[in-house]
Amino acid sequence: MKATALDFGGHPLALELLAGYLNETQKGDVRQRDHIRAFLAETENPRHDHARRVMESYEKEWLAGQPALLAIMQMVGLFDRPASDDSLKALRAKPTIAGLTDLIVDLGDAEWRRAITRLRGVRLLAPPDPNAPDALDAHPLVREWFGERLRQTNEGAWKAVHGRLYEHLRDTTKEGEQPKLEDLAPLYQAITHGCHAGRHHEALYEIYWMRICRRDEFYTSRKLGAIGSNLAAISWFFDRPFDALVLGLAEQAMAFILSEAAFYLRTHGRLAEALAAENAGLRLREKANDWRNASIAASNLSEAELLVGDIRGSVGSAVKCVELADRAGAEFEMMDHRTIYGAALHAGGRGAEAEGIFADAGRLQRQREPTRPLLYSLAGFRYYDLLLDSGDYSTVRDVVTQTLEWAKAQRFPRDVSLGELYLGRALLGLTLAGGKGLADRAAVRTTARVAYPHLSRAADGIRAAEGNNYLSRCLLAQAAFHRGVGDWASSARDLDEVEEIGELGPMRLYLCDMALERARLAFAQSEAFAPLNRLTDDSPPDPEPPGQAERDGFHAEAVKQLAIAADYIEKCGYHRRDEELAELQPVLRGERTFASLPPHV
Repeated sequence: MKATALDFGGHPLALELLAGYLNETQKGDVRQRDHIRAFLAETENPRHDHARRVMESYEKEWLAGQPALLAIMQMVGLFDRPASDDSLKALRAKPTIAGLTDLIVDLGDAEWRRAITRLRGVRLLAPPDPNAPDALDAHPLVREWFGERLRQTNEGAWKAVHGRLYEHLRDTTKEGEQPKLEDLAPLYQAITHGCHAGRHHEALYEIYWMRICRRDEFYTSRKLGAIGSNLAAISWFFDRPFDALVLGLAEQAMAFILSEAAFYLRTHGRLAEALAAENAGLRLREKANDWRNASIAASNLSEAELLVGDIRGSVGSAVKCVELADRAGAEFEMMDHRTIYGAALHAGGRGAEAEGIFADAGRLQRQREPTRPLLYSLAGFRYYDLLLDSGDYSTVRDVVTQTLEWAKAQRFPRDVSLGELYLGRALLGLTLAGGKGLADRAAVRTTARVAYPHLSRAADGIRAAEGNNYLSRCLLAQAAFHRGVGDWASSARDLDEVEEIGELGPMRLYLCDMALERARLAFAQSEAFAPLNRLTDDSPPDPEPPGQAERDGFHAEAVKQLAIAADYIEKCGYHRRDEELAELQPVLRGERTFASLPPHV
């Protein structure tokens, strides 16, 4: 048995399948393992070769004389999840699909159950799920093997059966007025089967656009936060996600797919992939003279370039998206894209120019929606960053209190989460500013007590919506709060997560913000400075003053982090942070204390 385990690389699935095979064909004699073929398939995952050797033996020796059992395994191989009872019944129904269901459609229920029992006995099929006893499932490698073997040996049947599953899921799914994500799961499955059947246009238009997105409502992304599900669905329209699109798609469809992929990739923080898709989509929109959608593509490109730290490119793309929106006469985009332009200018340290652009966007918003005269949603959050940097915490608190109610009424989870974030940041800023803008000491205590729950709810909501590019903002704010109460360990953990997310993109502006906050944390620890301590009911004890050796360590850390921040500021042109860097340098030189600096949230 030890020799067998070594022969099959200790691969759990291979050994489980081998045990079932030997029980069925060799009376359980492990010494007869040499009956397993030594075939090693070419694969990108060579560590799975041992499992494939066993599955090939099943197919070519044991299942070869039992075509009905082979057909069942090939049917299970069509799915990327458990095959539901209703889907299996659709496949077992007439008319037959030549080369696959010929021997299945006439099986009675008793014969079907006996076949399933045999396949479970040799471990090809998984044990029944008590919650769905009639569903069939197998290990993903088993599904992949039998599904791919059907495609290789009978591609016509493979496409036909995927087409039947597509039609079954399309016709039997009733999503209702306000469906949850689980209600839409069959439609996401339908896209997979439709694309395998070569019916890409139908799957894109009838399922994704009409029923999942609900046209321009973009229901699943805006109201359900289904970023990962939508990205997975869009991936089926690529031969190589997210590089080469499926051949034969119309240019308009290609542009839409690229735009969707780029948005979700950017939300996930996968910026290198997003930038390529954004550029390709923009070219297609411009080629078609589709100025409104071209403006949207250019705006998305600007935001991706900003996150990656190409501020000059971001400003250029922002100018372009404003020009295209004006050319199209698209009211919402004319307003929204100006805030993207303002955000790019702000990042480059051109705050006065940005303020004028935001004022222009505010004017357009008042004209467009007189009942909602404030910038809100992402357009508003871009502006609030400028206000927070200027220390206008009271205005942000008051405006976000109002716009947060609008977001809750519209049930937009991302906007609700970001509203919580900016409200929490405004309250944190008010408290760290020593109560300026608050009535009295009691108001300061109340503000400190309620700030963190807003920040925590924001992070939880953004995690649920899979928005890594927004999560870094939440974590940076949480780090500032934890630093303020003297919870150094929690602050450090928040910043470690920012680094983990930022390096993936890379999101160089967030990495710069992280370095600045790490320097502040080092200074706070060196001075044992926790201005929010004792303002809340559950405040930690006062931090202990560090010894000289610890202070030297904090000083070295601050030197390192400020050098990192300075490098990012120079290379990215991130001059929004010039003032913060300049304030921290005298602390490094011992010319002033960290406690004397103004707050940054």
